[in-house]
Amino acid sequence: MKPLRASLLGEQTAENDARLLLANFIETPEYRSILEAKDSTVVVGRRGTGKSAMFAKLQEFWGTQKAANVIAIAPEDFQTISFRSIFKPFEGRYSYVRSVARIVWKYGFLMEMLCHLAKHFKTRERIADYRIAQEHIKRWQSVPSDFFTALSSRIAPLVRAAGADPEGLIGSLHQTLEINELERAFSTLLDASSVRFFILIDKLDEGYENDETGAAIVSGAIAVVAEVNKRYDRVRPVIFQRDNILRAVQKFDPDYTRNIEGEVVSIHWDTYQLQHLVAKRLNTAFGMQIENAQKIWDRCTANEGLGRELQGIEGFKKCLQFTLYRPRDLLSLLNQAFFSAAREDRATIVLRDLEKTAKAISGNRLDDLRKEYSSIIPSLTVAVSMFEHGAPEMTYRDALSIIDGMPSAIKAAGGGEAVEQDYVILKSDGVIRSLYSVGFVGTHDENSNTFTFCHDGRQPDRGFTSNDRILVHPCYWIALNLSRNALAPDEAEQINDEYEIKVTSTSPEIRAQRIGSLIAELGQIQEGRQDADEFEVWTLTAVQTVFAGHLSNVERKANGNAVQRRDIVGTNLAKSSAWSRIEKDYGVRQVVFDAKNYRSVGRDEYRQMSTYLHGAYGRLGFLVTRDDDENLHSGAELDWVREIFTNEKKLIVRLSYKFFQRLLGKLRNPEKHDAVDSALSALLDNYERRYLSLQTTSARKKK
Repeated sequence: MKPLRASLLGEQTAENDARLLLANFIETPEYRSILEAKDSTVVVGRRGTGKSAMFAKLQEFWGTQKAANVIAIAPEDFQTISFRSIFKPFEGRYSYVRSVARIVWKYGFLMEMLCHLAKHFKTRERIADYRIAQEHIKRWQSVPSDFFTALSSRIAPLVRAAGADPEGLIGSLHQTLEINELERAFSTLLDASSVRFFILIDKLDEGYENDETGAAIVSGAIAVVAEVNKRYDRVRPVIFQRDNILRAVQKFDPDYTRNIEGEVVSIHWDTYQLQHLVAKRLNTAFGMQIENAQKIWDRCTANEGLGRELQGIEGFKKCLQFTLYRPRDLLSLLNQAFFSAAREDRATIVLRDLEKTAKAISGNRLDDLRKEYSSIIPSLTVAVSMFEHGAPEMTYRDALSIIDGMPSAIKAAGGGEAVEQDYVILKSDGVIRSLYSVGFVGTHDENSNTFTFCHDGRQPDRGFTSNDRILVHPCYWIALNLSRNALAPDEAEQINDEYEIKVTSTSPEIRAQRIGSLIAELGQIQEGRQDADEFEVWTLTAVQTVFAGHLSNVERKANGNAVQRRDIVGTNLAKSSAWSRIEKDYGVRQVVFDAKNYRSVGRDEYRQMSTYLHGAYGRLGFLVTRDDDENLHSGAELDWVREIFTNEKKLIVRLSYKFFQRLLGKLRNPEKHDAVDSALSALLDNYERRYLSLQTTSARKKK
């Protein structure tokens, strides 16, 4: 057998699991229905149910088909946040946002397909017959970037030009983008070719705001996907969505039942499909070459005696009881169980390994909850302990009765003044609402017959009534020693949540909104001298946000009356590895950022920055530009950096605006605070190891 690892059966997310995902993919009925018919265009599932896995498999399968062109759209959060800025003038008006979204999505899809047809051997000569399409293709390809950046670059100027007349923009946008002409050109060229297009859209939940505007943008995408799917026989679009996002669309869209409901196929896993998934991965991991799933499971498990059997289908069902019947939960549980067995020199797992793993996972999650939220909700630790040794489900009245006992519990535990004060402020009702906001308890929705859990800091969107059903999240049951420690299959289907706990030291909603607004603001700033001041202000805010805790007293033009006016200066606290390195290696106590509201910087900009670097400013400074490329350009720019470093021992680092956008996107999740230092360290490594060691890249003059 192969050596055991902590990720024996693969990584928890499809994006990180390429090694095993495609080779061991399970062709579920939902997957087959997408392949075999064009009835459905929206694949919906909870987090961890395999949406991104299906996306990857379809991309691979259709990508190998003759005359097929796969357009795969899977944005990062900073891209969707920037894309959302297009709709800022229409926020709060669902029908307006949805109308604009439909036009924008359709334009993007048409441009991606027309660009391919412009290069196809059967149609590239005929594209000249369609002057309007040719002009749009040229404009689209002038932005060598991803789908969302290209779309934002095309649409944002039109939105800005409309000013305070959003209704006028909606009326003219379709005509301005010449959608009808583009559709006619596309239809004719598609008929003249043999190309089949497959459009796959995933990860729209990255950077997604679960509000009216966010729902309208998604609704517009679904509407266009459905329209394109019906209109063109050789275009097959599929969009993947989390169920909570689709529920938001259902809530806000008055036409949901008529226009969207029939397009949806929901991912559902049953016991035998999950066993088949595990068996295929075990077969690969251990190289057993056995075909029968039950035999594979039995080969890798063992019984501990009467009532503690793990072999057989009933044994596998015992394993599933510790999960929410989702592939991600199951693989995580089994990875840890096999790792635990390996530490005892066993190649098979027993029920004890699962129980120990489930208990450890449950305990760790509860410890994380306490540690990460106690600073925000001082009474949380005592509040959580009030539910120990009880039942996982109760009415709101019963939950209030439990929490009413907190004052004496706080004194008994020596909770301290802060905890007592927190309870006095919140009272029992406020404590339950706080527990809901961090995902510890969920509420039952009678309409959908599901328990809904929230992990993003929001309060319940309605008031509680005495008979409302409250459920402690199943991931905490074992750690709290509740009267039950596992879910039955039908109960697991009633759990809808975000599952992963996110931590923040301030209100998560406020934090996300502020960062999202900052990213979006850049889309409203035009390149060039006219908006140079606005870009400098944006850069100041970005530096203050991204390097908070690393730099202090960051201000604009700190020496505004001096001859040498440095745009932005901050004090290097030298607390992290990257900034300590900058202080030690380059003598930088005061860090300079020079904002340039254009793409290409030349010798003059580099020379100007060099004159700033002396005394407390050390020998390193940053140029912040609108260049899309985060890497130095070979040739003159690279030679200027090397020349200044060689002759003056000063390092000038160019930062693209994308550097800040990427890190701002990561900082929406406070757990990723280390990303800033890692990114800066990697950037310095790149300059010192790669750029400064290269010979000149300028073209040699011929003699």
